[in-house]
Amino acid sequence: MTAPPRPVDAAHRLRGVRTAYNNHIAELFPRHHRLVSYVIRSPGADVSAVLSELRTLAEGHGRYVGYDITDEAACSLRRRDGYAEALDLVHRGRAHGLVVPNQATISETSRRTQERSIGSASATHCSTSLIPRRPNETSD
Repeated sequence: MTAPPRPVDAAHRLRGVRTAYNNHIAELFPRHHRLVSYVIRSPGADVSAVLSELRTLAEGHGRYVGYDITDEAACSLRRRDGYAEALDLVHRGRAHGLVVPNQATISETSRRTQERSIGSASATHCSTSLIPRRPNETSD
């Protein structure tokens, strides 16, 4: 004696088809999120180790660094040409976000950074910040 056929839920079947299709497309066209690594350096300093660490961090999150931008010495964010260039790359869609060594690199206060990121995300739909926390740093 055979069991009667079980009814197939159409929504369940559609989800399965959609998942299989999306997985196939992801294999054919992997999406890699391009980031800008942004570092402030003192004049003449070698930042290759920091850039390498940021690249490794981005790769660990399934992203990659497409642009390395540095500025000399810390000054007001408005006076940093490299920072303006990095933001321009994000706003034009050439990069999906920034990766920086610490939050102080991109803002004087973390609250302003969070507010700016939230505003940027809602305006441009592409705000990605990977900010590695050092063991001795504390959050605000």
